[in-house]
Amino acid sequence: MYDAEITAVATGAAGTLVAAIATWGAGKMQSTVAHFFRLGTAHQQQAATVAVGTTAAQLSSEDGEARAAATEAWAEAIARYLSEHREAMAEVDGLAQPMPSTSNVWNQRNSGTGTFIGGNVYGGLTLSQDGTPDGGR
Repeated sequence: MYDAEITAVATGAAGTLVAAIATWGAGKMQSTVAHFFRLGTAHQQQAATVAVGTTAAQLSSEDGEARAAATEAWAEAIARYLSEHREAMAEVDGLAQPMPSTSNVWNQRNSGTGTFIGGNVYGGLTLSQDGTPDGGR
């Protein structure tokens, strides 16, 4: 049996992880789960990444019992892992977040007033998130 702190943390993390898998899908969550379980054995790491796909398949049925079963299975796996690797407790909050992509893609649209020389803008410049000259206003 696990101590109360590990049980509480694992149960909370499992519920959040299952919700994240349902939201973002297995593809985005596998690397996050693999990163979290990196201190484990190769078998533990492989089992965790395979379990992400299994959980996603279970959740596709939209059955409440499937979600509860998946949460229980993840709680057990996380508790077992945390009992062996207590130092991973600090990283458990990041378990439910998809890993950021390894690269950023930026699109630049040069419009407005001023002179564009070698990518630098001399003169007026308006920056907007949605790519419209007035920032969507």
